[in-house]
Order: sequence, then C-alpha cells, then structure tokens
Amino acid sequence: MADLRTRRRLEAAGLAVVLAIAAVLRLWRLEDNGFGTEYYAAGVRSMLQGGWLFFYNAFDPAGFISLDKPPIAFWIQTGFASLLGFSGWTIHLPQALAGVASVAILHRLVRRPFGIAAGLTAALLLAITPIAVAIDRSNNADSWLVFFLLLAAVLAARGRGLSFVLAMVLLGVAFNVKMLAALVCGPALAAAYLAAAPFDWRRHLIWLSAGAAALIVVGLSWAVAFDLTPRDHRPYAGSSTGNSMLELIVQHNGLDRFVRPEAAAPSATPSAPRYDGVPVGVLRLAQPMLAGQFAWMLPLAVLGAVLAWRRRRAAVVLWGTWALAYGIVYSTAGGIFHLYYLATLAPPLAALAAIGGIELWRRGSRHLAVGLAVTALWQAYLVGLSLGWDAPWIGFPAVGLLAGAAVLWRDKRPPALIGGVALLVLPVAWATSAIFSPGNLTLPSASLPRWLGLDDGRGPVLSHNFRPLTDDPKLRAFLQEHRGRARFLAAAPNALLAAPLIVRTGAPALAFGGYLGNDPVMSVDAFAKRVENGDVRFVVLGTARRSRGFEAWVRAHGVPVDPVLWRSLPQEPRRTIALYDLAPPR
Repeated sequence: MADLRTRRRLEAAGLAVVLAIAAVLRLWRLEDNGFGTEYYAAGVRSMLQGGWLFFYNAFDPAGFISLDKPPIAFWIQTGFASLLGFSGWTIHLPQALAGVASVAILHRLVRRPFGIAAGLTAALLLAITPIAVAIDRSNNADSWLVFFLLLAAVLAARGRGLSFVLAMVLLGVAFNVKMLAALVCGPALAAAYLAAAPFDWRRHLIWLSAGAAALIVVGLSWAVAFDLTPRDHRPYAGSSTGNSMLELIVQHNGLDRFVRPEAAAPSATPSAPRYDGVPVGVLRLAQPMLAGQFAWMLPLAVLGAVLAWRRRRAAVVLWGTWALAYGIVYSTAGGIFHLYYLATLAPPLAALAAIGGIELWRRGSRHLAVGLAVTALWQAYLVGLSLGWDAPWIGFPAVGLLAGAAVLWRDKRPPALIGGVALLVLPVAWATSAIFSPGNLTLPSASLPRWLGLDDGRGPVLSHNFRPLTDDPKLRAFLQEHRGRARFLAAAPNALLAAPLIVRTGAPALAFGGYLGNDPVMSVDAFAKRVENGDVRFVVLGTARRSRGFEAWVRAHGVPVDPVLWRSLPQEPRRTIALYDLAPPR
C-alpha cells in the first residue's frame, strides 16, 4: 500500500512537471501574438455584440457575412472574451488551455494500457511537439479539434457501445470545429471500439449504426440550421459560391484541400504563394520542413506500433489508424495545405513514440540502444537538411547516438536515459522557436531555421508576419470622424482589409468580396444601391489589385482621399492601399 501511494505521488509530481512545461511553452509571451488571425478575431469581436451574430458565426457586426469555419472554437473564444474582456490575449488563452488539457488527456489514454512511464513520456512528447506548441499559441481552431478528438478517443477506447455513441457525439462536435478535418479520425475511433469490445458483429452493427446516426445529427445540426434560415435573415456563408454552409463543407473545406482552386491573392499581402507547396507523394511528410513540425521521434513511433501490437492491440489500432489516416490525407492533399494541419498528427506520434520507448526498455538495453540510435540518425537527417550539415545542432542527436552505442557495449540503461534526454533537445528548440520567432501568425508553424535567421523554405508570406495595411490608427480616426451616418465604417474587397477595422473599433466593415475577395456575396448593382442609401461612404482598395468589378466601379464613382489625411504607416513595395470617398462634400 505504501509503495502504491509513493508511485501515485511520483506520478502526480511527474504529470505536474509535464503540464507545467506544456503551459510555459503555450503561455509564455502569448500576448506578443497580438490578435493573431485577425479574420477570426473580428468574428469574435462581432459575436460579442449579440446572440444572433453569435449563433450565425458572423464575421462582421452587421451580420453581412459569416466566418468560413464552423462556430465551436469561436464560440469558446467569445465566451472567454465576454468574461475577461476582448483582447488578443483572451482570445488566444482558450487554445493554450486546450493544448495543456490535451497533454493531460493523452497521458490518461496511454497510461491505462502501458503504465505510468509510458503515459508521462507520451504527455511530455506532445507537450514539446513543435506544431502543437505553435497552433496552441494561435487563435486558429485546430487546438480544439485535437482536444475533442482526444476526448472521443477516451470513450471509444473503452470498447462499450454507449461509450462509442458518445464518442461519435464528440466527433460531431469536432466536426463543428473543423468540418471534414475531424472525420479523418473517424476510422481510428471505430477501429479502437471494435478492437476493445468483445467480438459480436450483431451488437457491433447496432452500435456502429447508432454512432453514425449520432455523428450525422450532431455534426450537421448547425450547418443545416444555418442553411434552413432564409438568406435574408442570416449572414452570407463565407467562402462559398452558393451561400450554403453545406456547400462550404464539401467544397472549400473539402475538395479544395485536394485540388487547389484558381484564386487571385488579395491585395493586402505580397504577391507570393499563400500555401505550403510541398510536392504531393508518399514521402511528402518526410520532407524536413513538414517532419520537423511533428515527427522528431518517428522511428520510435514505428517501433512502438510494431512491438506493442500483440500485447496491446486495441491501443495500437487506435494510434496507428489515427496516424495512418491523417498521414494518407496530408500526403495526397494537393490543394489548400498549411503546416499547422499537422497538429492532428501530434497525439498519435507522441503516443506511439512513448510506447516504442517503453517496449524497447522492456526488451533490454540492447534493443533500446538500436531504437535510440535510429532515432538519432533520423534527427540528424532532419536538422542537416534544415540547417546544413555543418550546423552545430547536429551534435545533439549525435549525443543520443553515442549514448545508444554505449548501451550496446555496456548493457546498462543509464546511458540510454542520457541519450533519450539528448533526443528531446531538437524538438524543444523547434517548439521554442514558435515563441521567439512565430512567423506568420495566421498560418502558425515552428522553425528553428527561421529563428536563426535562415531560409526555412516557406517563402516571404509564410515565414513572416505582416502588419495589416488597415491597422493604422490615423486611418481609423479619419473614418470614425468622417463616417457620418453611414452604417459601415468602411467597405473593402476582402475580409483581410476589413478585419483590423472591426477588431480595433467594433464597428461594421463591409467585406463585399468575402475572405479573399473572390466570393460572389453581392453584385455591383447591390453595392451601388447601398452607397445610394448611405450605408457606405468610404472604400479601402489595394492598389496592387487590378481594376475589375467592384474596384472599377469604386474608382469610377469615388474620389481618392489624400493619404496625408489618413495614412501614418510607412508604405511598402507592392503593399499599399488607397482610400476612396463615395460621397465627398460638394
């Protein structure tokens, strides 16, 4: 009894240390990230202004258009902002806490079948996974996606019918966080239930059918409610062509992830690739820029799946299927792809790597040495291609390799512990880069090369953060002073230009072209009618964008406002805006 009490105290202390590490990596200097993705921050600022705006996940306070993602993550952010006040820190805090909670859930999932050491190791590996740290420090929705998937895994792994149905309910909630990105985990949850439950196909068929029904009802409930609302009584469904949330699920947040749509880049950013253009293929995720986000312990993870198969088949089925499903999807996705999507691979890789380490330990020091040595070589490959083969950082996995060799010769475990700790140095360095060199806050990633001032291969848009062109206090002051009775503070061709105005003032700003300016939200005639009615007076246009449609109409009917009156930010090449007055005083 005393030994059991001691073990529990040690485990609690160990878990506390791991959670503290996770919290520090996610909360330290979190305020430096400002409002992160201002498109989402504008939605939160808008949803704070009314229940109707809240329910329909509105981007702007006028409820003209919705965000192009489901509402759960942003409802949570709005709740935090309502309690703590609206600021960049309060809308980032929920994701940081979700990340820490995910570490605790993973500990529970791995500890039960594999023991205390495996549980703590898995939790630690997730806590320091670079892309997990980067996404948990943002106001993107993926932290909550991972959180709900892990909760669903807890229930599915019990192998009970009712628990599986509840797991599908949680998968439906996750669907309302990131749509089809959540469903990729569905096969893993179903496989985990089937592997853990007593063999009875008739009973399995009943519970699988009930689970599928629960998933459909919960998953589609909000989208169906949105689409059934008359179009004049709800916002336009952002990033859709037919003003349909169900279309958004299938097209923009579905097929467009596999086949890249032809779309012009908005004028608010430099003319450069906006997606991570890593060639599609079987070895895509082994490319260092991608593997460095989540796969530092990949050899141990593979060994874990192989060695634990006979002893704990249900657990291996869960993590193996989870990793394989997302791995296949990300390897074949040739459309809209960003590094932060890889956050969904962090839990299964952390779990399998911890399992692999423990299984090798159980088999003796020589087996562990081989695992550490192979992992060290893999890390050397990643850092060598990322920083150059003459980089001093290669020495850290080399220490692990030497420690593994020492185990082979001495047949003792202490050197293996030294090697294991050495293998944590590089992922921690990559994770810490998300704190000190976060790069593009809209598209989070971790990159030690970026932190060291080297080219990380992502290009200027993806590797740097650019202050929004409309985030100009003099512009805001001018618009507020001269707006008059206009309903909208200003109009803009895309949400990237409108968002900063909403975030800083809480006033409506009209994004008449949706997120990137390509949505058929309204016709030029409808826009002209709004101008005639006095709803819109000022329009912000990007000067790099060709005159067409709305922009051509604005330039033909508006008067350019002298930049001396409203501009205080320095101009940048190919990143400039112009302000037009559609109702100048006569």
